[in-house]
Order: sequence, then structure tokens, then C-alpha cells
Amino acid sequence: MGFFLYKKVALVTGASSGLGRHFAKILAKAGAKVCISARRKNLIKELEEEIRDSGGEALAITMDVTKRKQISEGLASLEDHFGIPTVLVNNAGVVGTGLSLDVEEKEWDRVLDTNLKGAWRVAQEVARKLSSNNVEGSIINIASILAFGVSPG
Repeated sequence: MGFFLYKKVALVTGASSGLGRHFAKILAKAGAKVCISARRKNLIKELEEEIRDSGGEALAITMDVTKRKQISEGLASLEDHFGIPTVLVNNAGVVGTGLSLDVEEKEWDRVLDTNLKGAWRVAQEVARKLSSNNVEGSIINIASILAFGVSPG
């Protein structure tokens, strides 16, 4: 392990699978106290247990990044449990369904609300906590591979 995050508190959104799950495990291995958040409670609870079984500290919080109230409540729980997050990995995201030419506006809004506004909501809430407590931190935003090209159709 090339870096150490002892005494750091990390929040990973979209941690129920894929890259988010991987980021959470790596951060825990580096010594961070990790809050794993996502909509799928059963998957983040499994990851919480896995991290703890490996000797790490983890807290699973169900959070939908499209719901500001869930973000605020989740951050309050995190702060009560571990303290203010000093590392945020904004990883939550969804993939649109269907071909680009056939996507309905409601579906487009769902993707933007999660992938764009969700990242902004969480980053804003975390930045406010950092700023109001005069604490330095890092916000890492994960983008889709679709940032480099378009989907068919």
C-alpha cells in the first residue's frame, strides 16, 4: 500500500458495487474510517461486514443522492459515528436505458439528477461541513466512461 489515511474519514457514494465498492475497500485498507453509502442497503451492509472482518472501520448508510434529506441525515449519522468526512469519493451513478434517439425526457432527467446533481449535492454538503469547521479535505468526482464518447443510437 503506497498511501496511508489513518485518522481520516472517507465517504464513498455508490459503494454497493463496482468501482465504489473497490474504492471503499482500498480506503479502509489504507487506514481510513469508511462510510459506504448507496441505495442498496443489503449490499452496503455486506461490504461493511467485509471491511470490519478485514480489520477496518466501516459504517453503512443508505443514501440516495437524488434526495437531499437523505444526504443530510446520512452525513449527520456519519459525523456522529466517525466525525466529519475529510475524503469524499463521489461515485454514485446510473446508466440510461435504451438508445440515445429513443430516450424520454423523464429518463434523461433521472440520469442527470443522479450523475450530475447528485454529485453536486453531496459535494456541497460535505464542503459546507468542512468549511464551517475549518477542516481541509478532498473531494474526488468519478465520471462515466461515456464522458469520452457517446452511446449508440
